[in-house]
Amino acid sequence: MLYSEYVFVAIFLMNLRYVATLWSLTIALLVLPSSSLAERTVAVTDVHGAYQDLLQVLQRSKVIDNNHRWTGETDSLVIIGDNLDRGPDSRKVLDLWIRLEKEAAKAGDEVIALLGNHEAMNMMPDLRYVADEEFAAFIPEESKAYREDIYQDFLRYSQREDNEESQEAFLEMYPPGYFGLVEAFAPDGYYGRWLLSKDVLRTVNGRIYVHGGISPQLLSLGLSEEELNQRFRNDLEQYATLYHELIDLGLFKHYFNKGERKQVARTLLNGDIQSRSLNRRSVLQKAEAFLDTSESLMLTTFGPVWYRGNIYCHLYSEQETLDKALNHFSAKQLLVGHTPDDSRLVRSRFDGKLILLDTGMLRTHYNGHPSAVVIEDDSLSVVNIDDSSATAPIPDPVRKPLYPNGLNDEYLSDFFNQAKVIKAKVLDDFYSNPIKLTFEHNGRSHNAIFKYLDSDPNMQQKKWHLRLGNVADRYIYDVAAYELDRMLGLYMVPFTMEYRYEGKSGILQYWIEDSVSRTQLIEKGESLYSFCNTQDAEDIMHVFDWLIYNDDRNTGNRLYSTDNGFLWLIDHTRAFRVKNGLPEYERPSPDYLSPVYRSKLEALNVERLEQALGNYLHKKQIQSLLIRRDKILDKFS
Repeated sequence: MLYSEYVFVAIFLMNLRYVATLWSLTIALLVLPSSSLAERTVAVTDVHGAYQDLLQVLQRSKVIDNNHRWTGETDSLVIIGDNLDRGPDSRKVLDLWIRLEKEAAKAGDEVIALLGNHEAMNMMPDLRYVADEEFAAFIPEESKAYREDIYQDFLRYSQREDNEESQEAFLEMYPPGYFGLVEAFAPDGYYGRWLLSKDVLRTVNGRIYVHGGISPQLLSLGLSEEELNQRFRNDLEQYATLYHELIDLGLFKHYFNKGERKQVARTLLNGDIQSRSLNRRSVLQKAEAFLDTSESLMLTTFGPVWYRGNIYCHLYSEQETLDKALNHFSAKQLLVGHTPDDSRLVRSRFDGKLILLDTGMLRTHYNGHPSAVVIEDDSLSVVNIDDSSATAPIPDPVRKPLYPNGLNDEYLSDFFNQAKVIKAKVLDDFYSNPIKLTFEHNGRSHNAIFKYLDSDPNMQQKKWHLRLGNVADRYIYDVAAYELDRMLGLYMVPFTMEYRYEGKSGILQYWIEDSVSRTQLIEKGESLYSFCNTQDAEDIMHVFDWLIYNDDRNTGNRLYSTDNGFLWLIDHTRAFRVKNGLPEYERPSPDYLSPVYRSKLEALNVERLEQALGNYLHKKQIQSLLIRRDKILDKFS
């Protein structure tokens, strides 16, 4: 072979390798999840029509200039949903995003607009939170003829006369622009089409952005990022499409809420609606499909735009869900909106693995602090237009609310030390006859239970008698349980303090209003709705009961807040036995111990426990507690 032929072959082979390399890189890029490789990312959420404050946030974050144009200084702008409802300028906000999306693309940057629950609500449509100004923005698009048709149908359906009273009732139900907005957010409407092109979850540089959160139920589906986004879009589009079709067919009325729509669809399928036009096979199929879609996990409170468990639930149980979510999407951090708190600041949980961005941007409704998060060179900072010093997220407590009825330990301590008893009721249906006391101070009143039974006074200072010590019933153990609960960071035992009433030494424990015991739930056959799994909370309780050797936990001393289902632990007067094994319970044993809970247990030692609990427990009890602690840690090693 000539030299020139060798050169040709070598170059040909090199080119083959070059093409193969390019092809493999192309394939790799195609199969990557929808992750961006941005260097500077800005994230905002929950604008709710607060257009003017949004402009300030974007200017301070260097996303737009003084003319409200894309600066090109940001690689990715992530909008984490809820641009709509409550505020007057929701349409302006959407129009801004649509324009900036185009300007960013021309600059080689990107605007990532994610769906929130209020975007979904407007499409479904569920218009409970739409302000009159938001409806009014769509008056130009509203068909007068269609509005008149709906009015005439309203008169027929409600058997009303066409008079001023009926017109006012119709306006109250359907403000001017109502039908224009509904059409604009329909799947084939201008904004509906745009929203249906958007994702619900996106990963950017190892950070997940999603409006509400990621629930265990969502993770159980095992969906990839692309599959999750497609599933959500499909379900949302199908619900909205079927809704409009069933409106046109006459089965639904515009004013039906989500529950009423399902009820009417079921009534039709049960054969209880006598209508030749509605009992056709095609209509029945649509009604059945509507019911199926309305039950989709994606559109429920455990879906990605509604779930609040990452924010509210106890860190010691929700840690497992968060870690699984981060592992599933190969991420290191989760950023969400959806839920402001009283601070109206950006917050963090799980040692910074979860960032909560909703600061209540719409001041007229939330009185919040419009903010953005900026991630530059992997460093996260906060831009708060009201407070330039608020540059970092503040840590959130282990669960929210941290205290029953929102009353913290310091407040209750001050209150009960200053307040006067205005009412007392002996609870003679309990063995120890505790007394429910009502206190009043400065126009406020709160209740507490007073316990005074002590089978072995000052036993902690005497020589330990094993047989007698392990059957003791002592009010002072409630204080010990409370103090240990706070040491472990559980915040599941209500505020408890030593107290004297009518010459008797005892303890006061805050009486949790609006709570129900497990016994009462069982007797009534009821359950409480909560984002947080009851079993998860009882697993935390289980470890605590192991630690204090509480063999008196029953359905009567497990209380649940009726508004959020949070578990509170009371009545520990027969705990703290000197037994080195772990008690056995009929309920199943937990199989997960969060890293933080483990670290709190590991930090317990004789010195700390004697300092905190020495006035309530014997040294033998403390030693036995530490032996049980070691056995608990071994169980989860």
